[in-house]
Amino acid sequence: MRVDQCWACRDSRAVCDRIRPRCARCARSNRPCHYGLRLSWPKGINKKRNLTYSVQGVVGTAKRFSRMSFVNATSWDIQLHDCLRMNRGFGSHTGYVFQRLDPSMALSWLPSNLGYADRELIDHFIYTAPSTLAIFESDKNDFLGLLLRLALSDSSPPSVAVLQSALALSSFHRHGLRASVFRFKERALRMLIISTKHCIGNSAVVQHIAANMILCHFEMLALPNASSPWFCKSLWYCHLIEARTLIDNAGLDRRSFQGDEFSRVLDWAEYHTVMSRFSHRHWYINEESTRRVGNFAPVDQASCHSRKVETASHYSHEILRHLYNMFDMIRKPTDSLYHSDEYENSLRCLENKITSLVPSPPKDISDTMSRSSTAWVTTTDLLRLAALIYLKRASRNFSGTSPEIDAMVEKAHILLDDLDTCSLAFPLLIIGCEARTDEQRMRILEHIGRAMRTLTLRSLHGLQNILQQIWVQDDLAVDYELDYLKRLDAIISSYQIMPSFV
Repeated sequence: MRVDQCWACRDSRAVCDRIRPRCARCARSNRPCHYGLRLSWPKGINKKRNLTYSVQGVVGTAKRFSRMSFVNATSWDIQLHDCLRMNRGFGSHTGYVFQRLDPSMALSWLPSNLGYADRELIDHFIYTAPSTLAIFESDKNDFLGLLLRLALSDSSPPSVAVLQSALALSSFHRHGLRASVFRFKERALRMLIISTKHCIGNSAVVQHIAANMILCHFEMLALPNASSPWFCKSLWYCHLIEARTLIDNAGLDRRSFQGDEFSRVLDWAEYHTVMSRFSHRHWYINEESTRRVGNFAPVDQASCHSRKVETASHYSHEILRHLYNMFDMIRKPTDSLYHSDEYENSLRCLENKITSLVPSPPKDISDTMSRSSTAWVTTTDLLRLAALIYLKRASRNFSGTSPEIDAMVEKAHILLDDLDTCSLAFPLLIIGCEARTDEQRMRILEHIGRAMRTLTLRSLHGLQNILQQIWVQDDLAVDYELDYLKRLDAIISSYQIMPSFV
């Protein structure tokens, strides 16, 4: 038999005319016709091809090993666990050099000045943007329409910057990290520089913010290689800071665009700003480089640990205001005010506010029983539960078991089951950290896998790797509990690029 015959003719030992895509025999019988290499798996009874064997045949009996468990750990995991077991933080282990890890990697009215290749990329952007960019948006299609209007409104430098940023992200999604991707990115940055040479209005500022946020997402996906210097490791964070600086310097908030669709771009930047505070709390290369990358203003030591409501009042969603305050408020055990009554009272006050929060459908959705409205309420409640779990764990550095936390985790899993997909990395991380058994871990991995399959979210690969490294450390700790904060610090800080949990 010829090796270039189709599978069906080869199986039936018939002569194949090797016509592509379907040979004559397969066409007559109306069956699938496949060519090329085909893998086959041997049955257990096939001793000639089966390379597996029974454990009993090697060790005599498996009864002696029935209580054994195996941990799939690398040498790096063992080194990290030894450091954590000695109750030393990632930054306090003097004389110890850690090996750092790299994260694993159609519209009919388009303007006529776009070439055919760019039109295809815009079509692909329309396909991917609702899931990859509109992560915390109640109406993803409306948000996509806004981005397209900002990109295609005219030929001004701010508009071209948004368009070129979208083309860079779309080209990366479709073709990978090629030279064309960097050409689009370079054009976007050049247009942003050109437009800043002149006085720009609010609409142009919004286009600047949108372009920076798209580039922020691009840098989250197009991770730098291990040889890049430290200041290339967090370019996504630099673009986010640029967007945040534009908002602050222009004096923009939701009141500036009351009832205007531009307020959605501000909400977009603000959600990422809040989530980046979590990354910044747990990731650092060293004290000097973190300071140079840029930090948010710390909480005044002499004031209340909870930032005043007025400072965070511009955040459009109540849960984001609470997350903003929580990431600022939580202190480490080494802090001088960690055991103060003021700190305890502020924690209790914040916990009561988060607990009493009632998720409600957004005002821009008229049908409160629609699928998008229900999904929004479920997503907000999931964030609320994740915030409570993290607050109870991190505020007191508590690593043990708690029936209250177990009940919240189970409710969170019910909410995840109710959602078609969940693309929010922060609740997936916090809930995943509570998984102790293989069944619990499989549940969270199924949710992450479903999001990666249906939403093409490559960034969740990094989240999956972080969770697996956390689980390895938990499995290695057989008779004791690891420090909750130090475990998060060590795993997240082991990455050369600051992970994003948006």
